[in-house]
Amino acid sequence: MALTLWVKFKCLLESTFWTLGQRPESGNSIVNGRYGEWLGRKLLTSKGFSIKSINWRNPKDRRFEIDVVCKKEGILVFVEIRSRSEMALVNGFNSINTRKKKCLLRTFKAYLAHVNPPPEHYRFDVVEVDLPSSKDVKPRIFHHENVAIFN
Repeated sequence: MALTLWVKFKCLLESTFWTLGQRPESGNSIVNGRYGEWLGRKLLTSKGFSIKSINWRNPKDRRFEIDVVCKKEGILVFVEIRSRSEMALVNGFNSINTRKKKCLLRTFKAYLAHVNPPPEHYRFDVVEVDLPSSKDVKPRIFHHENVAIFN
């Protein structure tokens, strides 16, 4: 219980600093990943998406997660947020390989089975966040809508 409160406090503190314009150090990939997810969620809400769930995990198999589940205009949208250094050899969109797509698809199906009533329409989006090495440059964010993953 105390650990959960500490984690929530830490996340709240981070998001407060980020809102005030502080950026994480470029060497810490875990914090940079959380920062990228925060930027991605901020972009989605600015585009009119209502966020239903963040980091949803299947209760029966907690290995796989969905970064963001949101809704816009009656369509349920599963979003994978990929944060990368702007110097990375592979961009965030292309870093989703066949194995990752299979894991995501399995997780999406578990979510759809978990929700009652299941949505009539749903899709998969990717938000790609390019984090610059310099703190003077703003991160670049790309939103790829309706990525083909469902069969």
